[in-house]
Amino acid sequence: MAEAEGRKRLQPRMTRGGFRVQFVLWSIIAGLQLVIVVGNLLMGIVWDLGDYLSLVLLFLSVTYLAFLLYLRHHDGRFWDEEEAIRADWDRRGRAL
Repeated sequence: MAEAEGRKRLQPRMTRGGFRVQFVLWSIIAGLQLVIVVGNLLMGIVWDLGDYLSLVLLFLSVTYLAFLLYLRHHDGRFWDEEEAIRADWDRRGRAL
């Protein structure tokens, strides 16, 4: 079908729902880490290992969110095709 055209999916097993769950969870992680890092900067306290790990986790979560947005851009049309096939099957099933 669509894969015969030459474009392949980046994450073949990820669906639109899986994308949404991961995006929400990584957004929450990034937001919490941002609050921790900004709080440490505003308080002016000396940073220990946990604070540096929070900073690293913030960078990792923002990087993964960027990857998820790229994945959505790249695999979005495959998700649309899957939903169209599913909707067609549902329509045919109701017509019986």
